[in-house]
Amino acid sequence: MSSLFMQDFPHISALQCYVCTYNNACELKRKQLLPINEAAKQSKEQQFEISKPTVQCRGCKLQFYCSLGHLVADHGHRDICKVLIDLQLSQQIEHPLHLNGKVSFGLRNSISQLMLAVRVKLRRMLTPREVQLIGYPAYCAVCHCLDKLTACTGCAAVAYCSEEHRCWDRVHHTPEVCQTLALYYSPFRMLDGRLEIKDFRQRCDLERSDLVEAFHLATGIRVDSQPWRSIEDYERFAACSSFSGIGSICLALTHISFLAAPHEIVSVYVVGAREKHRRYFQEMHLKFFFLQYPTVCQLDLYFIGHQLQPDAGEEVLTFEFQGCKRTVVKRTFSITFERFAKTHRVDPVLIIIYNPDFGDLDNLTELLVERSYPHAVQQAEQNYYDWRCCLLETLCTYGVPICVTSSTKAQSRSNITGLNLLAKTYDIAVKCAYNGRENPYREILPQRNPCPDDIETIIYDNNYLEVIFTSKKY
Repeated sequence: MSSLFMQDFPHISALQCYVCTYNNACELKRKQLLPINEAAKQSKEQQFEISKPTVQCRGCKLQFYCSLGHLVADHGHRDICKVLIDLQLSQQIEHPLHLNGKVSFGLRNSISQLMLAVRVKLRRMLTPREVQLIGYPAYCAVCHCLDKLTACTGCAAVAYCSEEHRCWDRVHHTPEVCQTLALYYSPFRMLDGRLEIKDFRQRCDLERSDLVEAFHLATGIRVDSQPWRSIEDYERFAACSSFSGIGSICLALTHISFLAAPHEIVSVYVVGAREKHRRYFQEMHLKFFFLQYPTVCQLDLYFIGHQLQPDAGEEVLTFEFQGCKRTVVKRTFSITFERFAKTHRVDPVLIIIYNPDFGDLDNLTELLVERSYPHAVQQAEQNYYDWRCCLLETLCTYGVPICVTSSTKAQSRSNITGLNLLAKTYDIAVKCAYNGRENPYREILPQRNPCPDDIETIIYDNNYLEVIFTSKKY
């Protein structure tokens, strides 16, 4: 088995054969590296179908495969399978989801309890694939039955124990929902974004537009609603989604009476930055910014975050765009914003924080593990991070607009609550310029919510947007 196969790939449903879907993804990745004409020809010759697994892992009773051979070949499943077998034996239950009683008594509680138990037994954080397997197990979407399941042929994300229940669920499992789940579990999700857009045309009315429309006006490229039909369709879809980061900045600037003279430098701080946020600021995204704000000639980007790779230094990009010389300076600081503010002059036009977790919602299970089982994890494995000091320093940048995005409504409310509580403690006044509404420039690549108790099962990065100003109370 290749080392590539051993990578953890979360975009595979428990109702799909993991080996088949992963191999399809690897084949797509191979085609993506071919010359365009040859790749297009091979895409037409071969279309991937959703696997129809008939073999259930008898150990964990959660993962399905198309054959016994693929079950044996899936080495990445062994650790969690052994833990789930031991759990069933020690608790004398017939299925892992019966850990908290019958599933009909509370599916979400059962999933939460199972995640906690597995986390303790593995003595480590769950991998994305393990979160997917436990967080979205196979069960009938109507009666929560765990036996004799047949997956939806459109998305392989939901299952039913009978044709009657499939018909009953059409009200909830609409064609739109089915398409969204099919995209989430598509092998195309393994592909890297390789589309580079050089030509930009028309700016948009940022407050009346959305990401897809703004992308089309700017590039002339239309996005297909079913991007899993070819590599080219998916690359266009993924490229459009990647404009969410810069689009959110452009929208935030419309709410702060932003005007820039040609000689002025516009500085934007990306606070709490991670390596994945850099993909929002490639040359094509920067051209989109200059298209929307043509009077700006220089943009300085400060990536500030303790999880960034150190020694990234300074990068300067210079290019001609619409008859003007444009300069972009990218500076990286692999430190917290608290430390940055002590050693640098803080004077940005905008601060943006992408999808933070001020309320530790993402770590609730981890924190519960530590509280209930203090010796269940090695000290070196702990990597929790307290936002309060850095958030306080951010709130003290009085008069500077602070833009915060969130992936879920619960996360948005939690972030704003945490922000307001901290501001109240230190006598800081908070004024909202854009109040926690859905962000029209959110990403369009769907994610599944890892929090089992949240009603939003399909989520998007930058789904909600808040723009605030702070000042000192007197």
